[in-house]
Amino acid sequence: MTPDTEETLLRSLALTLTENPGATLQEMAKAAGVSRATLYRFAATREQLFDTLQQHVMAVMSGILDDAGLESQSPLDALRQLITGYIAQREFCVFMITQFEPYIKRNTQQAYPDECLAHEQRLDDFFLRGQQLAIFRPDVPCRWLTDLFFGFIYMLCESEYRGRIARADMQRLFEDMFLNGALARPA
Repeated sequence: MTPDTEETLLRSLALTLTENPGATLQEMAKAAGVSRATLYRFAATREQLFDTLQQHVMAVMSGILDDAGLESQSPLDALRQLITGYIAQREFCVFMITQFEPYIKRNTQQAYPDECLAHEQRLDDFFLRGQQLAIFRPDVPCRWLTDLFFGFIYMLCESEYRGRIARADMQRLFEDMFLNGALARPA
């Protein structure tokens, strides 16, 4: 399987499992447009499929953070890059938001994997830096800005999927709505 084919398959599987968390391997194969045998060669069990998706999603999410320049760009430029990156990878973002927690609770004793905690911490640190530079509101905990950011991503993707907003409007709507609530207010 080529990297592009594997990426397309993983994206399709993430979307299928977000829409139907109880999907069978047969249903996943059909939704992805591959045979069950092809899917079985890719991942022989549902658990193996979730593990593969989880690893891939975390790598994609780390790439988004790296590409945004959280530590080096101005907070507003980095935020815009984050939004662009998350929108481009929306199937994986929604999968992470909706499916990681139930999967983790079934398969580990740990509340969240270290990769998820590191991802959250990087965003917490980013929002804290923006607060310290008087870009983001200082009266809101930086951790809550992270949670709010993920909530906005999820609802943005859900609204686009349901046809309530146009894909072309996603970036503008996110920036307008998130920043109007997160920007520091003049004293």
